[in-house]
This record gives sequence, C-alpha cells and structure tokens, in this order.
Amino acid sequence: MVTFARFETRLAACILGFLLVIFTAEHAQSETWKIASPEWPPYAGADLPENGRAIHKLRRVLSRAGISLEVDFMPWSRARAVAMSKDYIGVFPAWPTEVNQHFVASDPVDFSRIAIIKRVETTLTTSCIDGLFQEYRVGFVAGHVYPAPIQRLIYQHYQPEDGSENEEDLVRVLAAGRIDAALSDPAVLLHLADKLQLNGIDPDVDTLEKHALVLAFSRTGGYRQRLERFNDLLRTRSD
Repeated sequence: MVTFARFETRLAACILGFLLVIFTAEHAQSETWKIASPEWPPYAGADLPENGRAIHKLRRVLSRAGISLEVDFMPWSRARAVAMSKDYIGVFPAWPTEVNQHFVASDPVDFSRIAIIKRVETTLTTSCIDGLFQEYRVGFVAGHVYPAPIQRLIYQHYQPEDGSENEEDLVRVLAAGRIDAALSDPAVLLHLADKLQLNGIDPDVDTLEKHALVLAFSRTGGYRQRLERFNDLLRTRSD
C-alpha cells in the first residue's frame, strides 16, 4: 500500500521533473546569437524578405538548435569592426578571403559568385582575366578582399578611380560607362541595377569562380565551442 507520505514524495518528484523539462526547453529557446551584417542584397539586407537569402539560411540552421538570431545591418567596414566586440559573435555573410586574424571562418552557409559584368553594348574580346586588366578598365569594390589571383591583378593595375566604395557605386559607374567591366557578384549588381532603374547591364556574365559565404566568428570567449557547434549543425542540415 502506498502511504500518503510516499505519495507526496512521488508527487513532488514528478512536479520537479516537469519543471526541469520546462526550464530546459525555455533555456534552449532563449539563446540568442547576435551578428553584424553588411547590407548586401539579395544575400543580406534589413528591407529584404527574410532579411535576404543568406541570412534566411543562417537563421534556419540556428533554429534547429533552438538558437534565435539577432542581426544589426551596417556598412561592411563597420560590421567587421563592431563584430570584434563582446556584444557580437561575429559577422555574416563574409568571403573566406575577408576573414582576418581577428576572426575564424565557419564552413560554408551559402555561396556567391565572382564574375565579369559588363554593359550590353560592350564586347570584351580577351579570353583571360590577365588580358582583361591589360586591355580594359576594370572596376571593383575597394573594401573587398578578392581571391588571391584577382587581388594581385587589382594591385598591379590599380587606378584609384576604379575602386568603388560599395556595389551601389560600382554599378552606377558601370552603367555610366566610366569602366568597361566590373568584378562583383552578378546577383548583387543586377539586383541593384533593377532597384536603381539603371539600364544596359548585361545579365549574361562570365563567372570566374564560386565563392563560399561563411560566418566569421570573432575570437572572443567561447568562440571555439560555438564554431564547432555551428559546423555540426551545417553538416547535418538537409537544405
């Protein structure tokens, strides 16, 4: 026969177990990762649906572990600077080539492209990237760190007026004919050309390479555990 005292003990144990389950679930759901992000449509942007396709993918990956995502959008140079503070876990999206000694790169979350983009009336006759820089004026974003072969050519043929502050400036000078070609992600430049109602940008581009988009974790306390946990989530995702 179960005595009243035993019943009370069992009831208290059940209640305690139930409260622990609730506390654990709420604690798991309350974890938040805060990142700095450049305005880089269509991959990232405060006014984009789901904050952009790359941010949407990142948020979906984190949600599988009960982690919510908080994003502060700002220019790339500022995003990289503030992401080193203890208030942020890192910056996203970033190319691996842009991850300096203050950060460590995750596995790829998404991918972008680097391509040669031109105006519809422009005919580029060169068959190699070296010849492109030798024969034409090539624009680029000055703050980006391109893959090593491209970055080397930029240094070799550098003209201050060919380096734009951001992609919006780059697509404007391309549409105005002040450069013959631009090195950028075509999805970004074509998106901005449509937004700014700039005509004449050729959608038929010459892709140079596919480029990973990573979460650059700042080297602050606990970053190794977060990095390993995040990479495990990426390896087991279905999309």
